[in-house]
Amino acid sequence: MDPLFRSHHMTEKPNITALVAARMCHDLASPIGAIGNGVELVELTGKTLGQEGELVKASVNAAVAKLKLFRIAFGQFNADEILNAAEISAVQTSWNVTGRIHVDFIPKQLRKTDVKTCLLILQSIQVAMPQGAKVVVKIAEGRRIIHAIGPKVTFDEALWSTLTHKQIAPDIPPKHVQFAILQALDLPLQLHHSATEMTVSF
Repeated sequence: MDPLFRSHHMTEKPNITALVAARMCHDLASPIGAIGNGVELVELTGKTLGQEGELVKASVNAAVAKLKLFRIAFGQFNADEILNAAEISAVQTSWNVTGRIHVDFIPKQLRKTDVKTCLLILQSIQVAMPQGAKVVVKIAEGRRIIHAIGPKVTFDEALWSTLTHKQIAPDIPPKHVQFAILQALDLPLQLHHSATEMTVSF
């Protein structure tokens, strides 16, 4: 099998937490999307939205983008599900409107489970690089590599040890749940960091 499409974290039993997360994202997408449709209808009438309307529009777009990302990052998928170039581009676009971490996916085809892992790693990098960063996702020697460069890396050894030493604090806060999920996936993660760069591969 092509190493690009290997699967290291597929389980046979359903992941109830992942299914609940996917259901919540699905159910929230409809009403939030309806708000966005309402804003578009107002624009079609030729009326200007004004400052308040533009704020609503931007907030709706950001919320829809995050829900799309959460459905992948916290969902469960079959090992043979593949995202094509257009779908990966959509993921990239959704990510890049949600924060200071700008990502560029080089691969044009990836397993959905690998995109899920990449998004969880990107969420983890957000914690270490709150001032922002430019990130490239690529493949080299059969490994997926996420490389980030930014103004500053604030590295929390205790937090990141969950990925390299498979130890996790029982009281980890919800904002750091991505670390717990990555730990549970039990991937062959490798981590390197400096004052301004981070590289995570799997």
